[in-house]
Amino acid sequence: MIVDIDAGNSRIKWRVIKNGAPDYRPPVTDIKSLLKAVEAEGPPTRIRLSSVGSRAITEELAKQAVQWGSQLQQARTTREAAGVHCGYLEPSSMGVDRWLALLAARDRFKGACVVVDAGTAITVDLLDGQGRHLGGYIVPGFALIYQSLNLGTSNIRLEPDSTTDCSPGKTTGEAIGHGAYLMIKTMIEASRATLQANTQPVKVIVTGGDGPVLIGALDGGCIYVRDLVLDGLDVMFP
Repeated sequence: MIVDIDAGNSRIKWRVIKNGAPDYRPPVTDIKSLLKAVEAEGPPTRIRLSSVGSRAITEELAKQAVQWGSQLQQARTTREAAGVHCGYLEPSSMGVDRWLALLAARDRFKGACVVVDAGTAITVDLLDGQGRHLGGYIVPGFALIYQSLNLGTSNIRLEPDSTTDCSPGKTTGEAIGHGAYLMIKTMIEASRATLQANTQPVKVIVTGGDGPVLIGALDGGCIYVRDLVLDGLDVMFP
């Protein structure tokens, strides 16, 4: 059995692979809950890890892997892997979750694509038809947008909703919600236009917890993939 783990900024997503078939498990918020849940599955033969969380997560997992007799494989961003060339000046400074998402997108879709991960932060990365990463963008996710407005203003106390309308808002709530989606949509469409000018038709690949909602605000030709980061672990560590 293989266990794939994506330790993000706010939660830990994971799945088990038995007989080559991935089986997703409910996300958890801390390493102790994860270890308890994995223990219930039985000791894995391999653990494949992507972590942008605290070092304590990796350290606790490494200790437990030794006790289980499991091989721990931790992904890191490199200059090149699986046909993808990193566009960062210092590849090690690029979040490994973004790198894995690019590897998975290249492996699955081959051509030029804009890879969008809608989580705590929303990341947008550009990958051309030759597998060259052209760089990307990082902006606050929807929950952080609302949180920042709630903290920075005295009369706004709003919560994110699932509306994907981008038309001008007629209430303060609509103005914030519609504005957030228009901002993200415009960034994604500008990224697609940048690639479109230099290559073949461009796909927009969306993943992450807010992906299903975000894709409703985008134009056609967008594809939702449940978890590109975990899929990227399978590309890096077959």
